[in-house]
Amino acid sequence: MDKLRSMEVFMTVVDRGSLSAAAAALSLSPSMVSTHLSNLETDLGVRLLNRTTRRLSLTDEGAVYYSHCQHVHEEIASVESMLAGNHMQPRGRLRVDIPSTIAQCLIVPLLREFRRRYPDIQLDFSDSEQISNTVESQHDVMIRLGPLGDSGMIARQLGHTPLLTVASPGYLESRGTPQSPEELRQHDCISYMVERTGRMLPWTFERHGQRKILQLQSSLSITQGNTRVEAALNGLGIIQGMGFHLHGHLSTGALRQVLPDWSVLAPAIEVLYPRGRRESRKVHTFVDFLLEHYPAGREIRVPAPSRGESAKSGVLD
Repeated sequence: MDKLRSMEVFMTVVDRGSLSAAAAALSLSPSMVSTHLSNLETDLGVRLLNRTTRRLSLTDEGAVYYSHCQHVHEEIASVESMLAGNHMQPRGRLRVDIPSTIAQCLIVPLLREFRRRYPDIQLDFSDSEQISNTVESQHDVMIRLGPLGDSGMIARQLGHTPLLTVASPGYLESRGTPQSPEELRQHDCISYMVERTGRMLPWTFERHGQRKILQLQSSLSITQGNTRVEAALNGLGIIQGMGFHLHGHLSTGALRQVLPDWSVLAPAIEVLYPRGRRESRKVHTFVDFLLEHYPAGREIRVPAPSRGESAKSGVLD
């Protein structure tokens, strides 16, 4: 059997998390995937994977071999890319899992330009709202707010945005405007619930190097960002949200900032993709396009929609 092909099968099994998922991705039968793995283990004289009915995991030897396979695969891809130069346009279907708020505010305004540059890439967007390592979900790219810890994936950080505290004018006129973070305990605060844990995200404030983290009691918690903003617009309470998501409502006066002297950067927005996928030209192209518009270390703003012209850069100078 072709050793390089068997190495590719092995890496795909690790990336996808199961033999069946790898078989589907490679258009092979599960039995053929199993044969490739068995032949590799026989040739090497070691077990690469621990197999149970519920999951697969790398053995110590398998982890070492996986790292070497990645290196070999990426070297081959690098040479092919160098030789192909600009003659090979990126193409194919790219599956992106992304929270709807980030997609609406940051990605959709850039899509006209992306499609103009790369007409042969078809984009599939989904929103699982899961902040976890979902290699088995078979997405090519995931975009997440906040660190995932050791997800086993490559992470590239986009620009940052402030976390703002806001409410509607009607709510503030009725209930008063809090003057300190502690006064929020006397208000209706709409919290964000982390779906995978069921816990309320604490409220964070910072001023002059002083940081306060409050766990506020909330009679209403909402996971979905757009729904949380809509609740604030309807006068249901005070929310914290990402600056780029709230900018439009603040500029029209539909929402007002509360505690403007107390602010903090929102968790980083990260673009993630499974190890070994960097050689994919479509993944490479999409990730680099996002970094071009939202480079790390720069504040994100909502780009103007591109109506017949290229979208402008999505960062503040």
